[in-house]
Amino acid sequence: MPKRRHNGALCEKERRSSNEYTVCLEAADKPLGACRGVVSIKLRGNGKEGYEEQLAVSSFPDNFERGFKNIFNIIEPKLDVIDELEIRGDSMIGERGWNIDRLTVTKKNTGAQSVFPVFTNIKSDQTYKFNINDVSLPQQSSTKKERKRELNEMRKLYELTEKRLPGCPPLVKKLPPNEVFSVAYKFEIGGKLVKLKLEEKWDELISGEFESMEDIEDVFGVFFPKPSNLQRWRNDKLFGMQRLMGVNPDVIHLCTKIPSKLPVNNQMLKPFLEMSLENALTKKRIFIVDYEIMDGLPTKPDFTMTSPIALFYQQNDGTLIPIAIQLFQKPGVDNPVFLPSDPEYTWILAKMWFNVADANYHESVTHLGFTHLKMEGIVAITHRQMYKTHPIYKLLMPHFLYLIAINWTGIPELIGAEGYVVKLLNIGREGLLELINRKNKNWRMDIEGTLPNDMKERGLDDTSCLPDFYYRNDAMEIYNAIFEYVKKYLDLYYTTDNDVMTDQELQQWRKEMVAPVDQKGLGMLGVFGNKGKFTEKSQVCLTLTSIFFTCSVKHAAVNFRQYEEYAFPPNYPLTLRGLPPKTKENLKQEDLLKYLPQKEKTYDTLVITDVLSTFITHALGDFEAQYITDEKALRILAEFRNDLANIAYLNKKRNNTDRKIEKYWALNPTRVPNSISI
Repeated sequence: MPKRRHNGALCEKERRSSNEYTVCLEAADKPLGACRGVVSIKLRGNGKEGYEEQLAVSSFPDNFERGFKNIFNIIEPKLDVIDELEIRGDSMIGERGWNIDRLTVTKKNTGAQSVFPVFTNIKSDQTYKFNINDVSLPQQSSTKKERKRELNEMRKLYELTEKRLPGCPPLVKKLPPNEVFSVAYKFEIGGKLVKLKLEEKWDELISGEFESMEDIEDVFGVFFPKPSNLQRWRNDKLFGMQRLMGVNPDVIHLCTKIPSKLPVNNQMLKPFLEMSLENALTKKRIFIVDYEIMDGLPTKPDFTMTSPIALFYQQNDGTLIPIAIQLFQKPGVDNPVFLPSDPEYTWILAKMWFNVADANYHESVTHLGFTHLKMEGIVAITHRQMYKTHPIYKLLMPHFLYLIAINWTGIPELIGAEGYVVKLLNIGREGLLELINRKNKNWRMDIEGTLPNDMKERGLDDTSCLPDFYYRNDAMEIYNAIFEYVKKYLDLYYTTDNDVMTDQELQQWRKEMVAPVDQKGLGMLGVFGNKGKFTEKSQVCLTLTSIFFTCSVKHAAVNFRQYEEYAFPPNYPLTLRGLPPKTKENLKQEDLLKYLPQKEKTYDTLVITDVLSTFITHALGDFEAQYITDEKALRILAEFRNDLANIAYLNKKRNNTDRKIEKYWALNPTRVPNSISI
């Protein structure tokens, strides 16, 4: 066994015959429990073993970014080729460890590189072994014992529980050390508010009531930018576009029959249609949003929540307009159907009470429940059931970056006792959890979680239907690119469907995904497969595409326009005061002010939506952590990036030339992060 060489000291004979290498260490973070990062490495190649070398990083930048690199020079007389690497954590790292992404060993005289994907929390006095470009299915692995040992450890670290948010998708019981990052400060919502409170004019700004709509507009300019359009609350076409390109594009459906609980008829709706109601239904020109799921939800004391039904009509020019709004499910004299022909501000108030329900549903279900919470369980079971050299693990990990850490930090700030949700949403914490619980009982991966199927289920898969449905049009392009990328990637490692069926890590992953929550599973419905298993590559491809899409594209669509939509309360209120209208009494513009939030809640809305709309991680395909190192897979990744570049070009062209009513940049791939990063 070669002895450790101190300070690289070699005799002259060794030096003349030696091989010189550089070792590039890429850190995922600073060491968690110490001020220095110190590890020892030992290189191997062709059955030969090199010396043990100490790599010490004495300091890290204050504005640390993942991928921080340190270069070390070493000399290995006996090694012409490097194909294995051993890392031992020094005592200075401590028990909490040091997250290292990878090491790249380069031979100086030839430039030949050996890349070692590490992606491990290296702990003191523990030894870890890695192979060059290591990627393997479990049935083909030469390190079965090590896989089993580490997965057993991961199952302890990523234990699931429903108790953190009862009735919601399961979450990790405690924050695993692997998920603790010093960059977590970027995700802290409270930090911005603390900074603002130190501003001299802050207390003056947030005190009292607004006296006019113009007074509300004055909130912009000192600390907060003005959204692109402050007139959506007045304009029916812009109200229609909020269903097609706003933060909640999941709820509009094609309407083929008017429900009996909505008492409208041809005569009532004739002034707003360009044909009879019967013809409009037949020609697929009537659409509906029905919030039956919100009926009877608990609310904060002294607040009310509607459960509205709204009808929309696609005009001959393709634009979508609202034609009827009923604010509660049960028809009656005190629950009228509001129409565009009603007094102007009465109709506007009805739209506001529809939008407050839409916004509360969006924040509870569309955003928090079925991106953040639903995907945390997927992240956890991936760590629990797939070893880090599994090709699917490597495919998914860039899209899981920081999610668990963000949820751990953000959930208390959003829905804790003093959280922003409690402050801002009419339904408060109890209503939010109940609403997620209601949706969680019937959410299916093969419908709501799979974009083409979701559009078909809602009658919106034909693009001639709602041609201005920007979310569908843009999202489908990226979905198809993701699907093709995943399909090609899987073909590299699964030659036949039998490879899928004999991959025990993959099968256990699916098993835990569908297992009931009381059996420590996710209880997820509609997971692709047959008789409780993945039996075909196509099933795996659809499942992975759903997860990939949700963590990137879907979250981008429902998150990053929050400031644009919610910052100006008349446009899209998160909260309204008082009671919804029970009559069609003629109102004045100033009457709307008593329903809209006061200054303090408006500024709270600006703070939270500004923070949540901030881009933190890299754009889709540009990974912060390079898990994929296999050359064949890298070529497929390059094709995917090229597809995204083409989509981005076409998206920019459409926004600059074709989209006249509003521009929609949320799903330009250059603005879609890889993961749920905020």
